Amino acid sequence: MGTCESTPTGSATRVEAETVQMSNNFPSAGPVDISALTRVAKDDLGLMDQPRVPKYKICLAQIYVRSAPYGGSDKSRNGHRYDSIPFGNGMISAGMSCQLVHYVHQEHNTFFEVMRRFDA
Repeated sequence: MGTCESTPTGSATRVEAETVQMSNNFPSAGPVDISALTRVAKDDLGLMDQPRVPKYKICLAQIYVRSAPYGGSDKSRNGHRYDSIPFGNGMISAGMSCQLVHYVHQEHNTFFEVMRRFDA
């Protein structure tokens, strides 16, 4: 995937629109390019499609406990917390994008570089 940034005026770029369309199996893949981060979750089942031109670009960061089944007792089989999809859908319904990512400690510096591209 290419860079998925908005233009300074806030209108969606062609790359952003293509990314949103291409990522239907993983709605968390855009509009911000998170491809530098390791994908921990198996899928984004239940997460709504991201808005084409979000009011704000939001990231919901999660922790995956490597030694626990499914990543922890608060996780579903896909690796997301049970409440992550409803939180994300609430933000999406309000016109914001909400990408679900996992913090992987080996990627600490990369993680924070990617987080700079989000509004919150």
